[in-house]
Amino acid sequence: MLLQNTLSKYIFLVILGCSLIVSCSSSANSIALDTPSPPVDTQARTIKPSRTVTVTNTPLPTGTATSTATPSSTSTPPEPTSTSTVAETETLVEFKVPILLYHHVRGEKSTSRYQVALPDFKLQMEALHEMGYQTIPLPQFLDALDNGSPLPDNAIIITFDDGHLSVYENAFPIMKSFGFTGVFYIVANRIHDIPDFVNFAMLQEMMGAGWEIGSHSYTHSDLTLNHGLAYQEIARSKVDLEKALQTNVQTFAYPFGAFDSFLGRKVQEYGYQAGMGLGTSQNHTRDMKYYLNRIEIYGDLSLSDFKQIFIDS
Repeated sequence: MLLQNTLSKYIFLVILGCSLIVSCSSSANSIALDTPSPPVDTQARTIKPSRTVTVTNTPLPTGTATSTATPSSTSTPPEPTSTSTVAETETLVEFKVPILLYHHVRGEKSTSRYQVALPDFKLQMEALHEMGYQTIPLPQFLDALDNGSPLPDNAIIITFDDGHLSVYENAFPIMKSFGFTGVFYIVANRIHDIPDFVNFAMLQEMMGAGWEIGSHSYTHSDLTLNHGLAYQEIARSKVDLEKALQTNVQTFAYPFGAFDSFLGRKVQEYGYQAGMGLGTSQNHTRDMKYYLNRIEIYGDLSLSDFKQIFIDS
């Protein structure tokens, strides 16, 4: 009887325990379902680093740092860039020397831009003489540009292009009567007794009177149109003229005044001391040596306009 009562109590306790477990589980599920889920922070997936973070993590450009820094006396200066400003520039001495350019000097009246009539040329040389101008040798002028050597007052250079016979026959004796000398730019393939052009004997006579000879290329080609001709036209013309005339050809006159930086470099590389171009300025510095301005005297220029060139300068 005692055993039966004990068993009955045990069964009752087991049943009661199971009931309590089921009840707790149901309550827990009920609590879990009734508790709202925390909100999802969707912005956390799309936020980008702030500007401050970006700047901090990116090194400053070197150029910005060095361009604003003040160098010390012992610091090594930075390499210059294409946009840097040169703190010190070399002072170039400027000389005012008109360089005139003629072609033909012939006839009683001009018929083209390149032909100055004989009476007009006489009056122009007379005017220069009255104004006190005196011609100077090109080496003296170039030495002044290079070294700042002094030049006489009212110095002038008178040049002639192409090697026309009329320069020897007309301009040469007129200029000689005023004590003037000139610079004659010769096309190298025109000195072998070509009609209407000077020959060896004439050029030697002019050089004996103080004239200088320069090169005006080998065939008078526009070298800006074909750089492949540079050696033939610039270098060979110099060699042939020097050999034929036994003189030092120091300057080159660009055919048609046509010029670019390539030709300027070649004129220098091939041993010339200067290059002659076209222009209106009478002021020259050393950095202009390979394209010096020459004032062309047109055939229809009146005497008053000729004089005005020197008054306006």
